[in-house]
Amino acid sequence: MTFDPGRRLSAGRVLLGILLLIAVARLNLAPALSAPAPKIVSVDVTGNLRVPTQTIMSVVAARPGQPYNPKVVQDDLARINALGYFADIAPPLVRERPNGIAITYRVVENPVISRIVFTGNQKVPGDTLLALMDLSVGQVFNTNTFRQDVLKINNYYERIGYGGQVPTHVKDINLDPKSGVLTLTIQEGLIVKRIEIGGDPLLPPPLILPSLTLKVGSVYSDAVRDADYKALQKLYEDHFHFELGNFEGGIVPSSINLTAGTADVKYNIYVARIAVVEITGNTRTKDQVIRRELRERPGMVLNTDAIKRDYQRLNALNFFSKVEPDVRPGPDPKKPQDVTVVWHVTEQRTASASVGLGYSGGLTGLGLYATLGLTDNNLHGTGDSAGIQFEEGARTGVAQLSGSIPYLGDTPQAEKYTAGGSIFTNHSTYYYPVYSITGSGSSVASGNNVPIPVTLYPSSTAQQLSNIVATSTSSANGATGNIGRRLSDYTILSFSVTGEKIKYDTTVPSPYYFQGNQPNIFIGPTPSPISSQQQNFGGSFGIAASSIADVNTGAPYNLVTSGLSLQSITLDDPFNPREGLKAVLSTTFSAPAIGSNFSFTQSTVDLARFFPVLRDATIGFHGVGYFSTGVIPPSSLFTFSDQQMRGYNQVFYATNAYLGQIELRQPVALDRRITLAVFVDELDYRIRGAYPLLDPYTNRITGYPADWALYGDAGFGIRFDVPQLGLRTVRIDFAKGYNGTHTSFGIGQSF
Repeated sequence: MTFDPGRRLSAGRVLLGILLLIAVARLNLAPALSAPAPKIVSVDVTGNLRVPTQTIMSVVAARPGQPYNPKVVQDDLARINALGYFADIAPPLVRERPNGIAITYRVVENPVISRIVFTGNQKVPGDTLLALMDLSVGQVFNTNTFRQDVLKINNYYERIGYGGQVPTHVKDINLDPKSGVLTLTIQEGLIVKRIEIGGDPLLPPPLILPSLTLKVGSVYSDAVRDADYKALQKLYEDHFHFELGNFEGGIVPSSINLTAGTADVKYNIYVARIAVVEITGNTRTKDQVIRRELRERPGMVLNTDAIKRDYQRLNALNFFSKVEPDVRPGPDPKKPQDVTVVWHVTEQRTASASVGLGYSGGLTGLGLYATLGLTDNNLHGTGDSAGIQFEEGARTGVAQLSGSIPYLGDTPQAEKYTAGGSIFTNHSTYYYPVYSITGSGSSVASGNNVPIPVTLYPSSTAQQLSNIVATSTSSANGATGNIGRRLSDYTILSFSVTGEKIKYDTTVPSPYYFQGNQPNIFIGPTPSPISSQQQNFGGSFGIAASSIADVNTGAPYNLVTSGLSLQSITLDDPFNPREGLKAVLSTTFSAPAIGSNFSFTQSTVDLARFFPVLRDATIGFHGVGYFSTGVIPPSSLFTFSDQQMRGYNQVFYATNAYLGQIELRQPVALDRRITLAVFVDELDYRIRGAYPLLDPYTNRITGYPADWALYGDAGFGIRFDVPQLGLRTVRIDFAKGYNGTHTSFGIGQSF
């Protein structure tokens, strides 16, 4: 049966009232209306089996010795019924006795609960609901206690997010009077009939709905809505790198069908959009210089990847010691999805002056030298750069004035172009061993001051002369200019032109002289163009090869080159990258058609890729291919020093080469300013048509023309960042090559 205490109580009260009226009519006859009321001689109760009589009598107001009053009896019936233990209350027995009136209240107890069963509950276990109730097995069912239990169950469902959907979560109750099984039918919430996506979701509903916890046919709750909010955040951030700006969800009131227990749910999803971009902390750098690097602008969706790339672009400027993005609420509090992006920058010195002294010995060393320089890579806060550099020493000299403009204007079209250039002059002096021609040694021994022929190249019969060296000087004066076109944020196509006057001069002290045509010492007209078809080709600094231009000693030459390069850089940090790619493809062309005395091409394919490994380490792979055709002036050969081959203190020269490097970098400081590294370098190179082939340890020529020479090294190093001095990555490397160990120093990473 279905037990409804409310309905039973109302029917009982009506019946009780009718019976009381009959009883009163019988006892109070008209002739006795004026007589005093009889006294009550006894009051008792019957029908209660488990509810103590004392509990019932505690609410009864009629007492023996009191005048009998039908209204008091009627009120007693109401108070007994209010105890909640009874399914029915029969009319009281009001009987006459010799001394007065005897009253007997008659009750019918509710069943004793033998088991409590819950149906319809899916999210909340029955044990949890049972723990909320005061009613328990073995008790007489009490309507008062049950009403409180219903309130507790409703309150619990409201606390866990099911509130406001249905009038009560205890939809029905059934108490079997025979078995005593109490069954509570639970309606946790409304069943979702349809899910609607609104707002500004950016993504289409078919892409959103599969990620939701809420499904059609499931029960809606605030907890499910909150879980869906987190799921949407994950969907937008992890897969699309968007930020959610606002989220609202709930039941559509007009769709509620209490009979069917269904409703529609609507989720209003708003992606975060940038309303304002603010820049703080810059006192020297103009706002426009910063803003032109930013790709996340007002009106755009807030994209975490784009913010990260903007951070990388600002950091790569090297204008700031710290760059910090911050997302704040937008200007309109009624639109929380509109946000303000604030860029906090801390400027650092961009202008620097340098003065230095140095020394490096050996035949190929620089000797004692001094440097003086002044550079500014953020001239007057415009982002343009300019510099002047001087270096003068016993064997080298350099003077250069350079400048660059990264953006040729403020319009979108002008910002696609970049330009730069320099004017330079340099000279260098190197010393090479010389070798006697057969029979010349006796002339020296005899002391005769006669001309003595020597050669730069060793042979089976030529012996190196002690304390006698050839002096090789070279000089260049010229200018270079370039213009670039941005194809994307990461890719630039550049065209450059360089024009210079170069001169080579190789001499030996008197009475020695170079025999034959190596190097050319005759004074004559400058070849135009220089050809590699000559049979008696020479070498102005100890290398004889058909791929190296045969230049007259002391004669000036025009070297004009044009170059084209394609560069794409996606590194997350230009100084100490953790991930990203750097790819550079370049080619240089020189020919008489553009005013050059030389005809050759040089091309380079340079790729570097970085991957984060372990917790905070980085592994980098670097590979370069160097290619050339034609006849190359000696100063334009590919050169490799201890900045690339860290296990050697010699310079490698090449017309063709392959360089490969692998390096693992592990920071040992939390701020990543101290890093340890282990590395391997491999170089495979040659000089086309060389006879003999350059030996990098002595700068003499040995071997065969077609041979490729392979050299490698391995080692470890340490890197320091010294921002106080404007230095990023001071590098010290210890490496072992084929011929011993070497320590190299450098500014910046090897690649």
